[in-house]
Amino acid sequence: MTSVAVVMVVAVVVVALLWMRAGMRRLQTLRARRRDSLRLLFDELDDRYDLVPALIAASAGAGVERSRISPVIGARSLAIEMRDQRLGLAERAAGENTLSAALHELIGVPDGVNHWPFIRVARELQNREQRIAGAVRVHNDLAADINAAVTRFPTSLFAKLAGVSPVALFEVTMPTTEQEQPAAVVAAAERDGTAPDDEGSGTAAA
Repeated sequence: MTSVAVVMVVAVVVVALLWMRAGMRRLQTLRARRRDSLRLLFDELDDRYDLVPALIAASAGAGVERSRISPVIGARSLAIEMRDQRLGLAERAAGENTLSAALHELIGVPDGVNHWPFIRVARELQNREQRIAGAVRVHNDLAADINAAVTRFPTSLFAKLAGVSPVALFEVTMPTTEQEQPAAVVAAAERDGTAPDDEGSGTAAA
């Protein structure tokens, strides 16, 4: 083998190694950003928990019937319990979906309530729903990039070398009718039978 051929082989190997290193770093960065976005989503959900007691307190002054308040109290307690038990994303999101549905029943369609403290907190909760939806979109975009890379060659090779696994998605259900509805947060089914890689999930490790 001539010296020129040796140099060319070495150059190809170096380029290939640099290419693989860049691909691995990109996937590791995506994984870190996705984890940060999941933490942001969880922070938004925690903030929603903190707003609910104020809504319950204002409900008394607004003359809201106890039968309409009880489901919200129960749904909040369930969602917090699922969070504290560090259950998987599917279970966690199911609790959030229940809370969203209960909130919709209470504040989604105002029924002659003109009590300002109640209206103020209800608006804050509706704004929080939009923030949750935004956090979900950011998370899903990053998760979709990771999942695409993990399942396609040659990025699948980079993912394997970098220890990056497929991740589960969260989905947000936005209003589909003329009524304004709170966003319902639900977990997407794990795609292609892969296990999510999430802090606090009950499955193998996004």
